[in-house]
Amino acid sequence: MLFRSFNAIQTQVHNSLYNTSDNALIAAPTGSGKTVCAEFAILRSLNEKPQGKMVYIAPVDALVKLRYRDWSKKLASIDGLKIGMLTGETAPDLKVLEKCNLVLSAPEPWDMLSRRWKQRKNVQNVVLLIVDECHLIGGSKGPVLEVITSRMRYMTSQTDNKTRIVALSASVANAKDIGEWIGASSHSLYNFHPNVRPIPLEIHIQGFDIPHYASRLLAMSKPMYNAINMHSAEIGRAHV
Repeated sequence: MLFRSFNAIQTQVHNSLYNTSDNALIAAPTGSGKTVCAEFAILRSLNEKPQGKMVYIAPVDALVKLRYRDWSKKLASIDGLKIGMLTGETAPDLKVLEKCNLVLSAPEPWDMLSRRWKQRKNVQNVVLLIVDECHLIGGSKGPVLEVITSRMRYMTSQTDNKTRIVALSASVANAKDIGEWIGASSHSLYNFHPNVRPIPLEIHIQGFDIPHYASRLLAMSKPMYNAINMHSAEIGRAHV
């Protein structure tokens, strides 16, 4: 069994992600279970188009590797699902794309493969594109994320194959703009307030007025360690 129970956010987005094939934006605080939301879309694609390709994009290599290890175990029981990870080397990556129907990648390797989408049928056969950490589009990885997402939307408009785009993001102020850009309708655009967290978040501030950077870091070490121990112990007692 993949899922035992859903939290409030997952319950609200389930219908849009699993019962429709609409493009969707899910913007919610960190720790809200957006990975499970991505799995809703994956299961939908496997049910509707089992021969199609699915691509998961994360802007950080470490996150791609983490998701690969997680899904390789969690989704291993699904018949016909083969998971692969792109490395940035074109020839091996083309073989991974050919053999696997769920491909995980950082933005740059997928950018290289998808540039020649007219000559590559396996790229045209992508039925689901999941863009994780979409709020980082304003950062250093932003231009590549923007290019590959826009390219997949353009490819869809030029072929008979529809690529569904599911964007996962932290809570953002311009969710409507991002939703319009990826083609998400108002019924599949979710932007949860940062305070709506399944796991409560407490903020504790402790100031240090040492101007020299190295000296400040050194002075912060022990107080930060003590603060983490103290507040984590308080949380533990609260849940006993």
